Formats: sequence, structure tokens, C-alpha cells
Amino acid sequence: MPQQGRKRHVSITDVAARAGVSITTVSHVLSGQRPVSAATTAKVKQVIAELGYEPNRLARGLRLRRTDTVALVIPDITNPFYPQIARGLQNVLGPAGVQVLVTSTDADPAAEEAAVQQMITRRVDGLAFAGYQTDHRRVAAAAEVGIPVVLLGGRTTRPGIDVVSSDDVAGGEIAAEYLLGRGYTRVAFITGAERVGAPANRVLGYRHALREAGMTFAPSLVVREEISRDGGARAMRQLLALRRPPDAVLCTNDMVALGALDGAKAQGLRVPQDVAVMGFDDIEIAALTTPALTTVSIRPLEQGEAIGRLLLGRLDGSAPRGAQRILFDPAVVHRDSA
Repeated sequence: MPQQGRKRHVSITDVAARAGVSITTVSHVLSGQRPVSAATTAKVKQVIAELGYEPNRLARGLRLRRTDTVALVIPDITNPFYPQIARGLQNVLGPAGVQVLVTSTDADPAAEEAAVQQMITRRVDGLAFAGYQTDHRRVAAAAEVGIPVVLLGGRTTRPGIDVVSSDDVAGGEIAAEYLLGRGYTRVAFITGAERVGAPANRVLGYRHALREAGMTFAPSLVVREEISRDGGARAMRQLLALRRPPDAVLCTNDMVALGALDGAKAQGLRVPQDVAVMGFDDIEIAALTTPALTTVSIRPLEQGEAIGRLLLGRLDGSAPRGAQRILFDPAVVHRDSA
């Protein structure tokens, strides 16, 4: 006997029949790969909504050689900057039916290479890659097999690899200028161990601002530590132990700046009365600390959305030929810590 109450599966044939068009036309509306008139497209989409039709994504993926997945490889999933990147990606890719797979590598080069290889094996449609050391060689294997790649940060002119980045040199420069313009005379910088990538570029901007202000660069005021809250606290203790400690500390990101705040408070110092602290990134928690953190905004949500648009453009063929680079201008966010 037939089962009662079972919901009948709606097929593409049902949609075509109700809309009065061919199955091929419905397929073109769903894929967006062929032009269909606006009136017909609207009619088909209305029928799809009325019938509750759900495309068979597995069959579609096999036919188009698509998996409808994009990978996001990041160095530290605990840093709130990267979830904002992921949110931006989802804002763009989600409505297009593309899922985002996120993997964290702890900024380990071997783990980064392994993650890229794993995503190639998974046959992702696109790859967004972020690392403290932005290097296109990490993702070359993906580009070589035809996977569109977007680097978060760095520079490249390699075919198949686009770049979305903040202007980190300018960011370091305007941050240092902000502190110098408020009368601080011994401005330190807490950065990472790597001498390339975004942290290194921010130090370059800082040094340029010092030079333009006629001030001598003091190597002892640049501390290289783990890029984390704990690393920021350790670096702050090192700076405060100097014979002439700094009166302001610029940090390579907001998590490091939170650690610097911890280090200052542990020494009984007031921020900013005894020492100013300034971050970089403008993550959500920066506005919630006590004191609220003065920082540099590089718009991570918008960067994530730009990455998503670049990847979609590569997948549907609408992106311009040649490697693309989208640069976001940084801006100082004035709060209470400096």
C-alpha cells in the first residue's frame, strides 16, 4: 500500500512544466551560465519558490565540476580579526550557494602547505589564504591546478593569484604619526618575529614616521615576540624594564595590544597616563576594553567581502584578466588608551 503523508520530491521537470518552459531553461536560470530573459527568470524563480524546489547540488557539482565550496586558510582562529574575514566571505558566497571551509594553521609553514594540499584534494572551487608571512609560494600548487586563489595581504603578480590587503606601510606610518602628534617622544613597537609580511610592513611605516619627524630610530624599542595576547604582555614587560622605557607602545595587532595593556596593569601603570597603548585591526573587543583601545581600522569585514567577490568573479568568468590587487586604506580609531 502506498505510504500516506509522505512529501513528494519536486523535480526540475515539475518546475519546467509549471512555468511552461523547457528543462534546459530552468537549468540555465539555476546555473546563471546562459542568458535568460528577465521575465522568464522571474517566472521560473517564482515557481521554484511556490513548489519548494531544491536543486540536486551533488549532481550539479558533478556536471559543472564544481563542489560549491571555498576554503579559508588562516593562521589563528582565536584572533577575532579572522572570523570577521570569514563573515565577510559568507556574506558574499552564502547567497551564491557556496560554503566556506575554515582551517587554522597556527602560522606554521608546514601546516599551511598541508592545508593547501588538503584543499586541492577536496577539490575546492576557490582558496582564500591568510598567513603572517604572506608568500604566494605557499599557494602556488593550488593556482597551478586551476583553483582561483586570493591572498589576504602581500603582493603578487602571479597568474591565478589575486590579493586583498590593507596598506600596512601606511597604517604603521599614520599610527606612529598619531602618537607623535600627541606629544609622545619614545614610541615603541611590538611586532612578530617574521621580517616580512604585514607586521614587518607596519614597522617600516613606523620607522618612516620617526624619520619624517626628525627622530632617531632606537632598535631597543622594537620588540619581536609571538603575535598573541601573551606575547604582548611579555614584550611590554621587556620594554618597561629598559633604562628609559617608552611613553607609548604601538602594537602590530589588537590581540598584542590587549597583552600590552595586561603588562602595563601588572606593573601598576595607568594607561594612557603613564604609558599609551595603540593596536591595529579594530576587532570588536577593542572598543570593550578598559580603557577602550585606540587602534587602526583595516576593515576586515569588507576585506572578506572583497575576497568573496573576487572568487565569485573567477568562478563565473566575470573577473578581469590578470592578477588583481585590492588595497584598503587604514584609518586611526581614536579611543582612550592613547
